[in-house]
Amino acid sequence: MISAESVGWKVGGAQILDDVSLTVGAGELVGIIGPNGAGKSSFVNILSGVTRPSSGRITLQDKDVTGASATRRARMGLARSFQTSALFDGLTAGENVRLAVQAAGSAPFSPFRSAGSSTTGVIDDLLARVRMPGRSRTPARDLSHGDRRKLELAMALASEPAVLLLDEPMAGVSAEDVDGLTEIIGEVRDGGVAVAMVEHHMHVLLGLADRVAVLHHGQLLAVGEPTEVTADERVQQAYLAEAL
Repeated sequence: MISAESVGWKVGGAQILDDVSLTVGAGELVGIIGPNGAGKSSFVNILSGVTRPSSGRITLQDKDVTGASATRRARMGLARSFQTSALFDGLTAGENVRLAVQAAGSAPFSPFRSAGSSTTGVIDDLLARVRMPGRSRTPARDLSHGDRRKLELAMALASEPAVLLLDEPMAGVSAEDVDGLTEIIGEVRDGGVAVAMVEHHMHVLLGLADRVAVLHHGQLLAVGEPTEVTADERVQQAYLAEAL
């Protein structure tokens, strides 16, 4: 569904990413790990169109999108979350989702357009999907950090994406909320969405991922099934020995 081919990215004289190739298929979850500064978020930014690579190619659903904007890629079926919260705190949970639903629709987007009955149904379904039924009228500012992450997932899913990029979805989430978020992400993958996820909670990622990609100093050190990657001596030396 999404593929990076020999991607490189330079900032000034610094090589942030170097010859990285990775493909994520439909119904597959690929976890992206590596030490701080390995280039994980930079890679997600390139996949999503926030940043353009210095070299290489990005394809989305077999179409070259290397030069396409993030907006164009979103229209082609890509959605993402960010490390930091991206909610409108002055709005309710339902209003946040409504904006995402309207933005994903074919009609001209307007934040002032009210929700019709069909949109209200979609909003309720999305909130239920992320384990937040009946929370539509709750102000976003009053949500726990775990529920804020769930709401962000609901907004990302509003466009019915074929590809979902998650950048540390568990960051700052309390232990009691991790299992719920894990279940939601697993259900998204099982529904046929291609998911690429950067995550520092190793037990979560290793339990969810079909494959794991390890970035180290901007290069792809290893790719494979979780047990295969964790047994790789190069990976253990570079990263996992401390994490595990």
